[in-house]
Amino acid sequence: MSKHGTEDGANGLTSLADRRWRQEDAEMVLAAWEESGLSLSRFADKQGVNVQRLSWWRKQLEERGHAGCRRRRRRAAAVSFVPAVLSASASPPMVVLRLPRGVEIEVADATAVPTAWLAAAVKALEGQR
Repeated sequence: MSKHGTEDGANGLTSLADRRWRQEDAEMVLAAWEESGLSLSRFADKQGVNVQRLSWWRKQLEERGHAGCRRRRRRAAAVSFVPAVLSASASPPMVVLRLPRGVEIEVADATAVPTAWLAAAVKALEGQR
């Protein structure tokens, strides 16, 4: 039972989908989103919450100086590719990409995989967080 007298799901967000939010409701939901590691739209789908509502509240809280929303954007901007130099050897060069939240992509022969494919794979994985 939530503090509002409604039965919540395991994550406590179920009853929020159908009622007007206060700032503390938005803070709770956005904190759960940040913790989930999912994209905003995927999180909204999973929770049955309107993605536009989440976007609106995220913008409102950012404008009010809410630290959590800014932290999420800074973290996303910090992910980047690092140039690597491959030297010639008898065996094909191996590459391991380590993404946030423990995701790793290991390529046994880096010369056989186009960099565009790796970039698309990383982008797809980041969107599924």
